[in-house]
Amino acid sequence: MTVQTEILGDPAELVTIVDFRGKVLKSWRTPLRVAPDAPQAQSVARTWHDDIEVKVRDSLSRASQTRSKSRAKSRRQSGEAVARLFAAGIQAYSNSDFVTAKSVLLVCDELIGGDRRIAAALKRIDVLSSPNSNTLLLDSALTRENNT
Repeated sequence: MTVQTEILGDPAELVTIVDFRGKVLKSWRTPLRVAPDAPQAQSVARTWHDDIEVKVRDSLSRASQTRSKSRAKSRRQSGEAVARLFAAGIQAYSNSDFVTAKSVLLVCDELIGGDRRIAAALKRIDVLSSPNSNTLLLDSALTRENNT
């Protein structure tokens, strides 16, 4: 982004533009109250330019803060949604519905990849849903039934 000020025209005026990637986003004009060739003309132009530059930076700062708050709110809402999904996945897991649990937890992992709790739950589901594990689970269940 560039802020540029020039003395133009007859009668002379100060023209300031904000340029971003070759496109003028905003411009300001004000009459130059001294002769363009007067010694103080450059000083007047510099003061005008500095004032506009401060306004632009303040405006960008306010916009950035607004976006940051909006992003934080969106992240919080996204986190709450993932927490609900995670709870649903764990509920499916506790009901031994490993297909649903894995599907839901994979969505959670896609949304906030790298969470160790999600990775651990997915690993546990893979272990429990493997053919060898099913046999062990059935054997364990039968052993418990026989011991009671």
